Amino acid sequence: MGKAASKEPLLKRTLNGLLNSEYLYSGLGLLLIMIVSCFLSKSFLSANNLLTILRQASILLMLSCGLTAVVLTGNIDLSVGGNAALTGCLCAQMLLLGIPIWIAIVISLVAGVFIGVLNGVLVGMLRLPPFVATYGTNMVATGLATIVMNGGVIYGLPANFTTIGTGYLGPVPIPIILSAITVAAFYVLLQRTTFGRNIYMIGYNPMAARYSSINTLGMLIAAFGLCGLTGAMGGVMLTARLNAAEAAMSETYGLQIVAAVVMGGTSLLGGEGSIGGTVIGAIVLTVIVNIMNLVGVKSDWQNLAVGAVIILMVWIDVYTRSKRAKRVTA
Repeated sequence: MGKAASKEPLLKRTLNGLLNSEYLYSGLGLLLIMIVSCFLSKSFLSANNLLTILRQASILLMLSCGLTAVVLTGNIDLSVGGNAALTGCLCAQMLLLGIPIWIAIVISLVAGVFIGVLNGVLVGMLRLPPFVATYGTNMVATGLATIVMNGGVIYGLPANFTTIGTGYLGPVPIPIILSAITVAAFYVLLQRTTFGRNIYMIGYNPMAARYSSINTLGMLIAAFGLCGLTGAMGGVMLTARLNAAEAAMSETYGLQIVAAVVMGGTSLLGGEGSIGGTVIGAIVLTVIVNIMNLVGVKSDWQNLAVGAVIILMVWIDVYTRSKRAKRVTA
């Protein structure tokens, strides 16, 4: 009796922890989609297909990591796609001119950080609405990418460069490894450092953050700068994977980047969410597209299905947040 009684609180705490977990419903959604996919296609669970899913999700996930930091502050960055296109095109043009690979990559990443910092200045210093400011930056970046490419396409990049997007380290594709390293770095940064705690504080209670002597402007610019960095990293990886560059190459990602973050449980109001949720959101989107390709669904219907799933999962997330808030205040 004594042992059973002593274990009960632990079991109850564990159950309550699961029910209140920010990963619960996004994780259950991913599990349900994978179960349905198994019935729709016998090849879904094959090792090759699962590896394909992870490889396809790696770029989306890399693009989404930095955006998670921005959304946690209660802001948004719609320029990630344009950033990826511009930095990928810059990198390809530099390689075409014979500039060493590592220099081309570093310059591209610096350009991406500059775009992010610019967004931070527009939002934090000039007080422009983040939706409008970053959408404008996205258009500028896309336009610059078109100018850089002169409306054309570059093919046949150096093999040592394309290895970043198509090579393997043992049996594991390099994009998956780079994406995993990025996720781990952002997890540590946001969950285990003072910087991360300040990011959460700014999103959860901006007034309290200012009264706590947190440099909110500097933190905001840093968050946007990180978003610019991962946008450039995704753009370089995408260019390497395609072995080509063009101004429109990141259009397919577009708002999928935002959707991956929000579907993973990161609140657009800020202060709540995590990189782990973003991982789930990115994989959910990738699995949906993957299974529709396996069963031969036309691209027009794919957009409809992905949009419907995004709306459903975001609604479930909003609903469960309100239920949790009621339980806390009760």
